[in-house]
Amino acid sequence: MRHGSIATAAAALGMRAPTVVYAIRKLREVTGDPLFLERRGNLVPTARGLKLEKAASGMLQNWHGLIEHNRQAPRLAGPRQTLRIGLSMALGDPALTQILAGLSAALPERQIVSSVLDNGRQVGQALRRGLIDCAVTVDGVVSLDGIATEHMLMAQRCMIGLPAADTGPGHGQREHWTLLSDDADTDSPVRRYLAGAAEGVRLTVAPSWNGQLALWRSRGGLTPVLKFNVPWIDGASAAYVTEVPPGFPAWANLSLFYLAGCADAPWLGTVRRELLAVLRGIAAATMPLPANDEALPLRRAG
Repeated sequence: MRHGSIATAAAALGMRAPTVVYAIRKLREVTGDPLFLERRGNLVPTARGLKLEKAASGMLQNWHGLIEHNRQAPRLAGPRQTLRIGLSMALGDPALTQILAGLSAALPERQIVSSVLDNGRQVGQALRRGLIDCAVTVDGVVSLDGIATEHMLMAQRCMIGLPAADTGPGHGQREHWTLLSDDADTDSPVRRYLAGAAEGVRLTVAPSWNGQLALWRSRGGLTPVLKFNVPWIDGASAAYVTEVPPGFPAWANLSLFYLAGCADAPWLGTVRRELLAVLRGIAAATMPLPANDEALPLRRAG
């Protein structure tokens, strides 16, 4: 991106040119975009390549900044206080990594301990029992006294689709969906949408974000993800579904939950500011999908 040619980039990175060529080819397969065009002997990035570089640079900058911050931060006397945060798997691993890196840098005096929770009763119970100090959820619903809720961001939800694998007799006309356990909860907007969909929908529920993607790749069909994660999912850009059915919950509510008694705690203000900065940065860096491609119709099994 900065060097304009494969030979110059290889020399700057201390790599062989074929290694750089292979890396670019794999990135093209993942993103579904050429990323670079050859003009007058130089490689010029595409519009989508520029957006991807911006997003990737932001993630690397956050990570390197965290390492440098931890290296230069003075060692505090005594044990650090612990901040326990619950996180929804539906945020996706790329977003979770940036959130935790940002919080660690913003709260050097605290040890950040994260745990994965669902979006419903488990969050409220964990807060009340003192297992976590706060939680970030996707379409989370907690209706318990003493639990405060703050809306953080509306994030676009999309679908990615692959031709369904052959699953045996009688399954040819049934639409196959792979859901993360959060989305499979009865209170989830995605599950409510599927409950009202046509008969014959088959569901596979995955316990983790990576498991959701692995099952989707192996079985095909459809799976919902937050759109800002699509560029980081191998093969998802090419499988992006543009024609979503009516009634599909295309926007997800990202919320912060905590005990009402902690509303004025200094750490909560820092958590709130850092979450907003990270989430808005991720959303702003999202690439338009698909880019310069024909619209992909909703893919059905069979």
